[in-house]
Amino acid sequence: MSKVLFWIVMMPLAAAVVVFSVNNRSDVVLDLWPLDMVTQPLPVFLVVLAGLFAGFLMGGLVAWISGGKARRRARREGQRADRAERELKDAEDRLERQQAETTESGQDAPRLPPRLPDAAA
Repeated sequence: MSKVLFWIVMMPLAAAVVVFSVNNRSDVVLDLWPLDMVTQPLPVFLVVLAGLFAGFLMGGLVAWISGGKARRRARREGQRADRAERELKDAEDRLERQQAETTESGQDAPRLPPRLPDAAA
C-alpha cells in the first residue's frame, strides 16, 4: 500500500517539477556578494530547485540533530535491557547449580517463601 501511495504522491510532484523547469528556462545572473568575480548566468529553475534541495538537506540535518537525545536514550535503554537479561541468565544458572548440588548431597533445597498477591490487583 505504501508503494502505491508513494507513486500517487510522487508522479504529480515530478510532473510539476518538469513543467516548472520547462517554463522557467530564462537566465538570471547569480551574484554572490563577497565573491564579485563569481557572477554566473543560471536558469531560474536551477536556482529555485537548488534552493529547495538545500532547504530539504538543512531540514533533514536539523531533524537528525534534534533526534539525538531520543537515539541516545534508546541506545542506553537497550544496553540496560541487555545487562538485565545477562544478570537474569546468570541468576538462573546459579539457581540451577545450587539445586543440582543440594539434590546430589541429599539435602532439601531451600525454598523461597511464596509471593504475596499484589495489593493493587
